Amino acid sequence: MQADEGWGRLLHNNVYQGVETDFHDFPFTEALALSSYPYFVFADPNDIPLDYYTRLANGRSLPVLVVEGGWTSGAVGSVQSSPAMQARYLRRQEQLLDAAKAVAVFQLTYADLDLSQYPPQPAGSILPLFAQLGLVTTKLAPKPALLTYDSIFARPLAQK
Repeated sequence: MQADEGWGRLLHNNVYQGVETDFHDFPFTEALALSSYPYFVFADPNDIPLDYYTRLANGRSLPVLVVEGGWTSGAVGSVQSSPAMQARYLRRQEQLLDAAKAVAVFQLTYADLDLSQYPPQPAGSILPLFAQLGLVTTKLAPKPALLTYDSIFARPLAQK
């Protein structure tokens, strides 16, 4: 489920929508698997509400996991970001995951995408919007986000 859309941040003028339609359409859902790219809708990671993931469950006791998402480390289109802001997002995401008692998170992109190695993108392509989500550069040089990610990853797993 797309968290940013559930919060009404993408198409609904910031009016909370929830994800009840998804639960209705997929009644066999056994986990709340979320996608979130909040840099499209928040100027600063610390502006993301602490209940950004938990509110979407709407009282259900489903396991929560983030399966796709991130925060760009560069300016692209109307988005203004930086490597330091990307690292701050990972720290904020840690808080969001803890608040949701999340069972997993998947870092989709380890390295930035070298767009020069892709076929020329047509005008309006969205690929550049996702090209700087990695924890390392296209040359595999660490970005500040890698140190943050590693510190989160090093935490002991919660015991059931």
